[in-house]
Amino acid sequence: MNSATLEKPMTKAGTLYLVHVLTHATRTRLDEAMATLGLSSFQYTILSVIARHEGLSSSKLSRRFHVTPPAMGEVILLLERKGLILRREDPANRKILRLSLTPAGMATVEKGDVLVHNFEKKVFSGLTDNQIEGLRDVLTKSLATVQEIPR
Repeated sequence: MNSATLEKPMTKAGTLYLVHVLTHATRTRLDEAMATLGLSSFQYTILSVIARHEGLSSSKLSRRFHVTPPAMGEVILLLERKGLILRREDPANRKILRLSLTPAGMATVEKGDVLVHNFEKKVFSGLTDNQIEGLRDVLTKSLATVQEIPR
């Protein structure tokens, strides 16, 4: 093996490791907060995306969240049974079901948004507004890069 291809051992935690641990820690805490609304953090996030992008299909949501269409279908069905979303046939293609929030779903998202906002303020309380904006920039660019990497 060529010594030039060997990387020196890490002396501190890797960036992806830190992102991974932060993701799981925040998801656990958000699950606890969303339980007060009868939701998981994943269910809230789906409702939040539908609120901001009305008319998405379940298949587009499954691609967006990197889950299988059947897995997303189960979550959508659960949210529909809770009275939080509606599914309507697309007039141009009856095979596609478009998703929207019910009034109860919109009220739930609004309550969830407050919980998330308050949690974010606590998590990032040690950062300046400029640092938070820089972090958002880095994360946005990194996500776009990951999505461009061929599988």
